[in-house]
Amino acid sequence: MIESATEMDSLQALFAEERPRLLRLCARLCGNASAAEDLVQETLLEAWRNAAKLTSPEGASRWLTAIARNVCLRWQRSAGREAARQADLPTAAEEDAPDWEQVVAEAGDPAVDLERDEMARVLDQALALLTPEARAVVLARYLEDLPQAEVARKLGMTESAVAVRLHRGKLALRRALAADLGAEDGLADSAAPRGETGWRETGIWCTICGKRRLLGRLSPARGELVLRCLDCDPAVDIAYCHHISYVGLLDGVSGFKPAYNRVLRWVNTYYRAALADTVARCLHCGRLAPVRMGFPPDHPAAAYELYAVHVACAACGYPQNNASLDAIILGLPEGMRFWREHQRMHRLPAREIEAQGVPALVVGFESETGSARLQAVVTQRDFSVLGIHTSPGA
Repeated sequence: MIESATEMDSLQALFAEERPRLLRLCARLCGNASAAEDLVQETLLEAWRNAAKLTSPEGASRWLTAIARNVCLRWQRSAGREAARQADLPTAAEEDAPDWEQVVAEAGDPAVDLERDEMARVLDQALALLTPEARAVVLARYLEDLPQAEVARKLGMTESAVAVRLHRGKLALRRALAADLGAEDGLADSAAPRGETGWRETGIWCTICGKRRLLGRLSPARGELVLRCLDCDPAVDIAYCHHISYVGLLDGVSGFKPAYNRVLRWVNTYYRAALADTVARCLHCGRLAPVRMGFPPDHPAAAYELYAVHVACAACGYPQNNASLDAIILGLPEGMRFWREHQRMHRLPAREIEAQGVPALVVGFESETGSARLQAVVTQRDFSVLGIHTSPGA
């Protein structure tokens, strides 16, 4: 158990030192470079939760390697099950069993796909702002990967003309991308809520009301992400999302959407494990603390009828260690996929039912642009998922 700030600092230093090696290891083990970053985060989170098991600093690298291998193995099994569930596989009588290694290799990562799709949209918009000549040169050189001499022959230009247009095209593209991504990276100003400063409009729609883009503050260096909806957050001290990471979760992040993707996946991993164990390691002081349903009694959102969970750390009384059931559901693979396909959606009212003989809740989201729905059935006792249903809508 972490008993002092010095021990916590030592563990954070170890994580920072081991991260590059773990990233290479996870990429090699899972065969998916895009998923490796998330697997490293899960590895470090699991190590944080089980820090008391590290009895010898000399064995730290081997200990982290063992955790990473287990995390990658779980990922491969989960990816294989998900791919098998989604695919329309033939019966054994029709043909031989599928190649499961290939199934796992082709399984997608909803969070990574979401970030990739958003970047593709922004890049398409930026390219459309270039002149036809500059766009043709940029695409031939960087999309088709043609040598500059070949670009000149293909477009009927001299090499010097290609060089000039390529230089101008890159400058124009950089300016266009900076303008489009400004809000995502905290470069463009936006109206501050209720007289506050430092807020920027993001590209993320509020999943509670579905009517307004969230305002945000992002500081990867401090590991902090704050998001707010001016319509749904009735008080200045309530935020749609307020995350502070002590395990490098936001290291290297470059925008609000990638940051929120990571937070959602972390929330799902951390709190579902905490609910299963009934204890979790406090993110502030590192001590084990009991898990409680709902928000802390003194939390600003406690007065609202929201389902949530929090870690009640008596040692430090850290107030931010909590998560809503909404965030936990969105962090599921099915939630991330639904969000990717329906970026404008609103929360459905929660319903109390009985399922599989226990008190349960039906919670979910509905698209703002159609009737597609994601609904999850979870137990009231600890939010264990009993079932998930997605309807495509009209």
